[in-house]
Amino acid sequence: MIIGTAGHIDHGKSALVQALTGRAMDPLAEERRRGITVDLHFAPLDLGGGRVAGMVDVPGHEDLIRTMVAGAAGVDLVLLVVAADEGIMPQTREHLAIVEQLRIPAGIPVLTKADLVEPDWLAMVQSEVTAWLAGSPVRFAPAIATSAVTGAGLDRLREAIAASGTLRAREREDLFRLPVDRALSLPGVGTVVTGTAWSGTLRVGDAVTLLPGGAEARVRSLERHGEVVSETAPGDRVAAGLAGIDREQVRRGDVLVHKDDPWRASTALDVSVELLPTAPRPLVHHARVRLHLGTVEVLARVQALDPLAPGRNGVVRLALERPLVARGGDRFVLRSYSPVSTIGGGWVLDPMPSPGRPRWPEGITDPAPIARLRALVSRRPARLELELVPVVLGVSPREATQVVRSSGLVVGPSHLVTNEAVASATEAALSLVAGHHRAHPVETGMPLETLRQGLSRKGPAAEIAIDRLVSGHSLLVEGGMVRSPEFRPRVAGGDALVDRVVRAIELAGLTPPAAAELEAELKTRGVLDALRLAARDGRVEAVERDRYFSRAALAGFREAVSRVAARGPITPQALRDETGISRKFLIPLLEWSDRTGLTVRTGDARMLGRHNGMTAGGG
Repeated sequence: MIIGTAGHIDHGKSALVQALTGRAMDPLAEERRRGITVDLHFAPLDLGGGRVAGMVDVPGHEDLIRTMVAGAAGVDLVLLVVAADEGIMPQTREHLAIVEQLRIPAGIPVLTKADLVEPDWLAMVQSEVTAWLAGSPVRFAPAIATSAVTGAGLDRLREAIAASGTLRAREREDLFRLPVDRALSLPGVGTVVTGTAWSGTLRVGDAVTLLPGGAEARVRSLERHGEVVSETAPGDRVAAGLAGIDREQVRRGDVLVHKDDPWRASTALDVSVELLPTAPRPLVHHARVRLHLGTVEVLARVQALDPLAPGRNGVVRLALERPLVARGGDRFVLRSYSPVSTIGGGWVLDPMPSPGRPRWPEGITDPAPIARLRALVSRRPARLELELVPVVLGVSPREATQVVRSSGLVVGPSHLVTNEAVASATEAALSLVAGHHRAHPVETGMPLETLRQGLSRKGPAAEIAIDRLVSGHSLLVEGGMVRSPEFRPRVAGGDALVDRVVRAIELAGLTPPAAAELEAELKTRGVLDALRLAARDGRVEAVERDRYFSRAALAGFREAVSRVAARGPITPQALRDETGISRKFLIPLLEWSDRTGLTVRTGDARMLGRHNGMTAGGG
């Protein structure tokens, strides 16, 4: 469990933590000189029974809110500190607003400096704090009065903390993520990063990556709440010694993750925003804001259809001025750019939105994971990588698998797509194939690769659609060509034209006319298509691009080649004497015989090839 402090400057947060843990909370010379906390400080708190919680002490000065938010991120229990002699102050109110926007599960109001006030005054402040917190979304326990000087109330506070238990459900088998709040270099250890493990486990020897920069390292050592361990759990306060990375490569706001997990840095977030009633102005399109998420602060521009009034909720896109790592469901705080003040917060709907104008489908803000997943897939457009589901939905891989199974979405080899996307791709595929049949009736079908290219804009839904059409026999694939089951290649003149063309070629023997010549001779069109169709049936064969020979003529030519070969070298002159045909027909036939293996050329002559006995195949 991680316990954080919050409250106005000089209300005794550091003194309270020191009194509870026995650890000094002012290690920096500047802090001792100024008498205020200027950075985050951490200490273990022994809860008894072998349980140890991590305590985070945050600065209370208004100029250090950024640091306070970084410390509050990932906290399970907040100690909202109010000095009994001053009561609720401006930074108390702002810190509460931040705690509420981060949806820290529970809190304990702690009235410090109780030794400085009379009992009646203390009772009045306690009543005021109780009434103020009554409507808070954070589940606050009754206020506890304490004194770091006399020790009054500290035992009762420790009991209340111990009784609160672990307040966030964190699954060990989730993706590991640790927002870095500090980095340092230690002799004999090297670079050390510290932070609260938001999810998952980390082990010594793990390969890790620091995002968004992408620097890679290996976990050399681990400490949890100051104790050397070999493995950490979600919610632990962690110090990780990293090998292979320099201290200068790390800064607060980076996120430590496992190298092979599907985390990605984003330059835009689609979010649900709750603007505080005290916000000074509406949130409008192109407004510049400060986004606090985890331990990082990033400037962003708002992209909104309509202004969002103070006290209202709405959905907007935040265009980030530098990348960060986020997950669906992450809570964040929004502060105005200038003058700086907390204006609201919210939660991440989509940490990796598609470029272009955002769409807000029904279900995108639904707390139910199934409804939200359907919306996330439908806006991508209509596809989502399976490995990204735990990140965009904000659930563990185990739960992501269950949600996917129950979603009714179509699961491809590596993507999720909507049924609507598959239906659209199916319709488009059938239309493309039918169109190809109309435009090229003589061809056996459409090249499968051409169909895939025609559906490329449909994304993964295209392959799913093609697979379903083929497995359901709505399309047939043969030899890399796809066709409708009822389609048969044909020419305009039908079988009668094919028969006329073949007869003409057969009658011409070894001197057949070219396609254009035959078209003029027969006084009809479509001769070349008829020849191609006849060639696929094996009735003729293309020796040149537009000149076809009958099977009988080619068989006669092979016999002539064999007779010449029996007498000596196969030369053009010898074959011309044997067949009586001119070079116009002879040279293409010789080239054809080389291609088919009937002959092998050696200089100006030829010899019989290894395939000289094979019959003519299709063109």
